[in-house]
Amino acid sequence: MRALAQDARTTERERTADQLAVLSNTVAQRDAALAELLGRLASAVREDRREDVQGYAGAIDPHGLAEILVYSRAAIWGFVEVARNVLVFAPIAVTWFGLSIATDAYAKLLDQKPDLVTRPFLLLWEQGFEGLVGFLRFSNLAIIDAGLIGLLIVLSLAIHYRTDVRDVALRTSVLLKESEIRGLLAHTVSLSTVDADLVDSEVVDQMVAEERRIYERAMEREQRLFEMEAAVQEMRAAAAELTRAAQTIAGERARKG
Repeated sequence: MRALAQDARTTERERTADQLAVLSNTVAQRDAALAELLGRLASAVREDRREDVQGYAGAIDPHGLAEILVYSRAAIWGFVEVARNVLVFAPIAVTWFGLSIATDAYAKLLDQKPDLVTRPFLLLWEQGFEGLVGFLRFSNLAIIDAGLIGLLIVLSLAIHYRTDVRDVALRTSVLLKESEIRGLLAHTVSLSTVDADLVDSEVVDQMVAEERRIYERAMEREQRLFEMEAAVQEMRAAAAELTRAAQTIAGERARKG
């Protein structure tokens, strides 16, 4: 009997190791380091190296792995996010660079013509400090800063639109995939324990199935919530129309009266 249980555990380890190997091959295209970690975990499970299994499994972030598997963002979105994060400091840098040039030119101009000290600094800057400042006059600097801020707004809107509107359904898929990965890792760790047997594996599988059902119900509730929100917005628009119509009718009655 014990020999049969041992053979069953060996078969289960092989099956689990194959699942981890497939997962490693899938992740390899997007994250080579994480794929290597999954590959080592698969080897440790197949060879029944219990301490290595627990160590490798603990180093894997199920949520991050689920995001890598579900999200398929083009490289351009990574560039957009980096550009947005870097451009946050661009208006400040440009402004202080322009101010440094302007103050230096202002000091030189006053050395040459002390009588101009009564004229406003911004007016002299806009006039180019009589040729001491070229393109970076006050108005041009303001246009550059406004353009950079406008670009930041556009990039932020694009990122938030993709994250908060287009990726809503993907977040639910990430949760479902995360539950599967957590179940697989829990099953993997259970195989490495000293007292693990097939009964434990069945219990873990049941827990994974139950967790998946919970996430599916959460996905359905989230979808219903979005539908209710859309219905409420339509009702608000209809109520606003009715209010305007009532006000129009009341106004006409008042004029006739």
